Amino acid sequence: MDDKEKRFVDELLRASLRHYASAEPRPGLEGRVLAVVRSQQQAASRRTAWAWAIGTAGMAAMVTLLVVHWPRHQTPPLPLTAKAPANVAAPAVAKIARPVQPALPHRRQRSAAPSMVDTRPQQFPTPRPLSEQERLLLVYAQAIKGSSGASVQITNEDAEHELEIPALSITAIKIEPLTPQESGDGK
Repeated sequence: MDDKEKRFVDELLRASLRHYASAEPRPGLEGRVLAVVRSQQQAASRRTAWAWAIGTAGMAAMVTLLVVHWPRHQTPPLPLTAKAPANVAAPAVAKIARPVQPALPHRRQRSAAPSMVDTRPQQFPTPRPLSEQERLLLVYAQAIKGSSGASVQITNEDAEHELEIPALSITAIKIEPLTPQESGDGK
């Protein structure tokens, strides 16, 4: 690039930047931005007011619960008993009786722990009668056993005789090593 072309590009760039810098924002943009800022401030103040209101209501509820359920220890007034004077000339002296204990709710006394009775069966698993489905399966198996000649029937005599498996003979496999000429891409 020569010097003339460089100057042309520089002037074009400067002119574009001047035009960009002199551009005005669209009308009402400032008002819209300020309206958004004001609405966000109002929303924040409403959230703060709600937080204070909920906190105050919670504290009032806690105080109310404490007042309602706080144990009250009121001592009953002491009863005064006076005896008739034995001698008229002596002044009457009031004697203070022992305080009356408030009646406590009557607690049932627990009897000795009942002895544990073992209700477990002697045999586990416990035999039980066949269910309807098990009886139907047994009837079906007996019907199949009696009607089909192809089924294998195992008797006690067959179970008493041991099965004999003949010895297996496996011949050894001989693998010869490969020579470098044989191990090429051709093999």
